[in-house]
Amino acid sequence: MVVFDAWSAENVSLYGYSRRTTPNLERLAEKAIVYHNHIAGGHFTTPGTASLLTGTTPWQHRAFKHNATVNAARAGQNLFHTFSGYHRVAYTHNPLANTLLEQFIADINQHYPWQHLYLESDQFVNTVFQNDLDTALIGWRRAMKRLDEGNSYLLYLSQIYESLKRRRLANLLPNFPRDIPNYNGLGLNYFTLEQGIDWLLSLAGGLPQPFLGYFHFLPPHDPYNTRREFVDTFANDGYRPPEAPLHPLDQTIDAPRMERQHRWYDEYILYVDAEFNRLYHTLKENGILENTWLILTSDHGEMFARGILGHIMPVFHQPIVHIPLMIFPPGQSSRTDIHNRTAAIDLLPTLLHLTGQPTPDWAEGEILPPFSPKTPPADRDVTTLQIEKYHNDGSVAEATLMLMRENYKLMWYFGYDQLEEANYIELYDLDSDPDELTNLYAERQDIAREMMAVLQAKLDAYEGK
Repeated sequence: MVVFDAWSAENVSLYGYSRRTTPNLERLAEKAIVYHNHIAGGHFTTPGTASLLTGTTPWQHRAFKHNATVNAARAGQNLFHTFSGYHRVAYTHNPLANTLLEQFIADINQHYPWQHLYLESDQFVNTVFQNDLDTALIGWRRAMKRLDEGNSYLLYLSQIYESLKRRRLANLLPNFPRDIPNYNGLGLNYFTLEQGIDWLLSLAGGLPQPFLGYFHFLPPHDPYNTRREFVDTFANDGYRPPEAPLHPLDQTIDAPRMERQHRWYDEYILYVDAEFNRLYHTLKENGILENTWLILTSDHGEMFARGILGHIMPVFHQPIVHIPLMIFPPGQSSRTDIHNRTAAIDLLPTLLHLTGQPTPDWAEGEILPPFSPKTPPADRDVTTLQIEKYHNDGSVAEATLMLMRENYKLMWYFGYDQLEEANYIELYDLDSDPDELTNLYAERQDIAREMMAVLQAKLDAYEGK
């Protein structure tokens, strides 16, 4: 399983995006099962990866907070544990996903820490301040990095740091004019996807069989530092995204910055596309794909609309939750397109089914078509939530709940200080309005009430009512 972080299907030309961001995937799709309506488990790495690895929604795994783990009672209910007869290996660039891998460490034979593929890392900060990592990394960035405005709190020290960095990484800098790929722009955490793919290729050929591999790479997560050959590919191409209304939880991002970041993200996807293509063809040439299932997906998407940049804000619009999924079965030479609504939680039961194992009763996902022994509904219910705050009594104080049912999608926000009303509801008809431009809540309250009742019942169960 190869996961590329923060990768929205809404920006993938294989799925109809107007910028040709995935020319290689378009060719590889002729030998794959392509899922067109695949939904992430959450809006950022922790809940999204937890859903992928446990086959459960956030209602069950409860990994909502930054760098959180899943509910301790469910720690043994994970993908690696279900494949106990396999040699299990795992790596991620992303320290949040690595926290989950460390929680499942007893079920992983080979776990490589997230710093393993970094050219340099802030492991010192990570080790010394492990209980206050968020604050420590912010402090490091402010002290040692020259920020967007060219300033830092320790100006001369930051200049010395930048000079030393450029000396150490001088051979790579010409290939990455926007800076070498790194984790969140915090400094020291530099890597290249080429190195990651080379490492994976060197590892794959020597793994004991059968094996289960989970490899979670950071691109196209920000900062969007693509390789030289892709820089400005889409500059002045005339692309204009649909004009969606501002969201009440918007970040007031100015239009020029939003446009630039959107374009840079698309150019970063070209880098991902090229390196996955290299991975696929090398695995094929080495004979590994003759008896290996290859799965390509993401943990969540990325957003460049409604005044929201990235994936931090707790919203579930399509650019955030619509993610790629492609499965390459051994020896497949034709293309299969699946338009049914599927979810990240489906991969665990599907992989078990493909290897002749039963689905555990705690898994919430379904076996993916075309492998399912029964015909799955085209538009089954998919639901998720993000909890930001609790009341002292343990009830939910601030959250976003989402339900997709048939052609409708409802998002229910409550408790946020930015909202002028106690509840803010969005309802969209995804068939007639795939860009979610027209909120139907006011005119289709009958549908909204029915969907909110489903979410309320799930919330009551979550709170133990």
